Amino acid sequence: MKNTPAAADYWTQFIASRPEFPVGPQLLAQFHAGSIRSLCDCGCNSYEFDPTHEPNVPLLATADGRYGCVFEISFQSEDKNGSVELAVFADGQGRLAAIEVDYCANSYPMPQAVKLEEAPYHLRVSQALGA
Repeated sequence: MKNTPAAADYWTQFIASRPEFPVGPQLLAQFHAGSIRSLCDCGCNSYEFDPTHEPNVPLLATADGRYGCVFEISFQSEDKNGSVELAVFADGQGRLAAIEVDYCANSYPMPQAVKLEEAPYHLRVSQALGA
């Protein structure tokens, strides 16, 4: 799947809709209020984000001055030939900073269409998320 703004929207919507992600509406509010700074061109579907600084847009995480990963989730493909790993990053003010989307730990480009098993095989939710 070519990395485009549409791909960024797809993966952001995917993460926000997952029951494991506790702040889906906040993620979508951040995504729609800010703008994509850059799309990675290595074959993954990752992007860096310029968040809004409007005070009425809800934060993703605790504003603790640190940039970091606040959510990770990974899935096996239905055909067992690959995996998709996703990570959400927040800036020091608790705003969306980036989303990483890799196929097979970024060993291969993201396929045009990949069907994922429903249950993730890896999940990490930061305590700072949605705080």
